[in-house]
Amino acid sequence: MIYWYFSGAILSIHLANPLLRRFQRVALILAVFVIVAMGWQGIRVQEALLTSNDDVQEHLETITLIQEFRATLLDLETGERGYVVTGQPAYLLPYQQARARLADKREQLGQIPAFTSADNELLIDNFDALVARRVQIAEANIAVRESDGLEAAALRLLAAGGRQTMDQLRSHLGRWEHGERENLNAQTQQAKRQARMSRWIWGAGAAFVALLLIITCVSIISQWRHRQKIIAMQQTFISTVSHELRTPLTVILGALNMLHSGIGGTLDKDVKRLIAVANDNGKRLKLLIDDILDIEKLESGQLTFKWQSVPLKSLVEEAVDINQPYAENFAVSLVLAPQASTPPDTNDALTQPLESSDCVEVDPERFAQVMANLISNACKHSLQGAQVVVGTRRVDNHWLEVSVTDKGNGIPWSFQPRVFERFAQADGSDKRRTGGTGLGLAITKALVEEMRGTIGFHSIPHEGSCFWVRLPKDKKHS
Repeated sequence: MIYWYFSGAILSIHLANPLLRRFQRVALILAVFVIVAMGWQGIRVQEALLTSNDDVQEHLETITLIQEFRATLLDLETGERGYVVTGQPAYLLPYQQARARLADKREQLGQIPAFTSADNELLIDNFDALVARRVQIAEANIAVRESDGLEAAALRLLAAGGRQTMDQLRSHLGRWEHGERENLNAQTQQAKRQARMSRWIWGAGAAFVALLLIITCVSIISQWRHRQKIIAMQQTFISTVSHELRTPLTVILGALNMLHSGIGGTLDKDVKRLIAVANDNGKRLKLLIDDILDIEKLESGQLTFKWQSVPLKSLVEEAVDINQPYAENFAVSLVLAPQASTPPDTNDALTQPLESSDCVEVDPERFAQVMANLISNACKHSLQGAQVVVGTRRVDNHWLEVSVTDKGNGIPWSFQPRVFERFAQADGSDKRRTGGTGLGLAITKALVEEMRGTIGFHSIPHEGSCFWVRLPKDKKHS
């Protein structure tokens, strides 16, 4: 627990910098806000450009209609003059066509906002009067040509005022066309300004977001470097524990054993009891240090394995023999069964007894450590006089299994998902009979997985537990 607290304290000091985390959150919030604002601005600019495009289209249509109306008046005048001068009926065709189009073009102009504005009402009335007058003049000139001949029609053509009326109509149309072109130019310039402003906003926003993301990335990289430094400090701390605690503790335990054996002379009962208590607690402390060192070496990849292809049956038999004294301390009977206890999800018809030739590729010492952890857990959680059964079996042609079964109190349903977590214990009170650090099963799981195996369990509260380890069969030595 000392190491765990020490490493957690270091991590909290160096990695849990609240100011740095707050800055990262603010930077990310600002980045999101800027992106949303840029999107909103983009929508506004798009709507403005669409509106401007509609206005430009409207002005272009207005200019086109004005030009078409002017062309229609010109066709009317050309047809009239051609017929008066030549007397040829063919010249009446463009005149009649222009008369037919004139009303339609005037109706189209009347739908344009510039011709419906109250400010232009007098000008429009004057324009309509001029159009009507020009048509009347043309009709009268054609009628005189038909009734009185060329000379009378020519004199009327000069005196009727058709040319002056046409000049006034051109002046009105030119003024309106000029106004529409100015409006068109203003809309085009506004659209250019909006597009240019949008580019500046998007460019500045993108640069700001990029700056925030760069700062956030730099902060994350800085945190990662801090973490690497902390990992290096942890590794240094492990070495310190190994040298400064493990070695002196071994010497202390040796001295206590020698005193307990009587090498320092005969001791009275109370002194022997105190030495025994100190020795037991020293052993527990040594186990705790060993567990911490093992799990840290596993996580850092520094734990070495000496791989050997060994018959699984002999490894299990040796583990049972070695752990018999431990079981006796708890008044528990440790038994090697001919076949493992079958998990509930396994088909019994596929299982077979383990043979002496069934080998696994493992580190024998690490496998012995796995078995010691599983057997010690089973013994500690069994009642006095109970039996712990160690079994083996073939799962199939690829996997071999070892199981350790007890009839203890089992594992509570709520705790079962956390069985293999570090420092996890179903009962954290100080009154536990079993002792332990909560690291044994975490180390066991890591060791089994390093040996390319799997570990699991099935347990029913108040009925017992069965832990099983499955290892791949080494077919090279089968």
